Amino acid sequence: MSVADPMTEDAPDPTVPAVPPVPRSVLELGGRLPETGPERSFQDMVDTAETADAYGYARFWVAEHHSSHRTASGVPAVLIAHIAARTERIRVGSGGVMLPNHPPLTVAEQFATLQAMYPGRIDLGLGRSVAGPVRPDGLMEAALRRDPLGAAEFPERIDELLGFLLDRGPEQHRFHALPLTPRPSSPPEVHVLGAGEGSARIAAERGLPFAYGHHLGRSKCRPAATAHYRSAFRAAREGGRPYLVVSVNVVCAETDEEAETLALDASARLGGPYREAAADTALSPARALQVARRTLDENQVVLGAPAKVNAELDALARRSGADELMLVPYELTGAARCRTLRLAATARHTPPREPRGRTTAAPDRRLTR
Repeated sequence: MSVADPMTEDAPDPTVPAVPPVPRSVLELGGRLPETGPERSFQDMVDTAETADAYGYARFWVAEHHSSHRTASGVPAVLIAHIAARTERIRVGSGGVMLPNHPPLTVAEQFATLQAMYPGRIDLGLGRSVAGPVRPDGLMEAALRRDPLGAAEFPERIDELLGFLLDRGPEQHRFHALPLTPRPSSPPEVHVLGAGEGSARIAAERGLPFAYGHHLGRSKCRPAATAHYRSAFRAAREGGRPYLVVSVNVVCAETDEEAETLALDASARLGGPYREAAADTALSPARALQVARRTLDENQVVLGAPAKVNAELDALARRSGADELMLVPYELTGAARCRTLRLAATARHTPPREPRGRTTAAPDRRLTR
């Protein structure tokens, strides 16, 4: 059983040329079991990245989360440097850096340095959330030295960051007199992250790719954002066009039944709005199962055997108009996440690439738009 949106597909018309499947990428949230130490958590992330690289995924992004016992991804730039060194072809980036948490110059310097170290392989995904526990006392915001107006000034901070990275000129960049060092031959690829029309508009007005957070759940997503992005898009350069990345939670196993069991277990461990509401009470097995199912549904998890998962992912791509799907393996160990990525790729007839050390220098994997 899948808890993803039901999709009714018509039989393909043999007179219409087949549309090539969209590229697929990976968003690594750094999830971990309570008993998993940081060393194992980071190795899990590397293992998942190496699997994604071997099986032809286009990108591998890591998230920014603070003060979380469930994740191990607080410093994206450090993780990106390590993962890029352990992979060969795949683009590596942030999904994302929460720009109101950091001075734009600092982010520009970090990602310009990464791009100079790994030319043509670095992505900079930008978001506006706190990426930490929301508390009434504002302690997380204070610890990050986060400006209370930071989220409201997100568009201006993106412009400031783009000014550093792209050297657009004094009329658009008040810090034009400060040169960016280092300045690589080409900048990292910048994406705007979000799940609503506000973020979609920011990306569209600046001619940037938009990464739509379908994986964030039904209550946070606004599907109209994708159409708004395309209709409002203004090219920042000649030939520029909208580029939409859609993220989606996935569990893939050998059978539908196994995938459902694994997904329910992960859902129970991950928790969510329904689990938090019942956190103070001991749940009966039946109630716990009900809560786990509701959490899977809220998180729009695509689950099942490889053929079923791939059919639902392709349907999501067609329904959303995605130019790229970003799979979010919905499990808490590296081995499980690697299994999901491997099975989803092999069902598309994607054999693993040669092991590390037997290939030539990595080509530029920048996706054209």
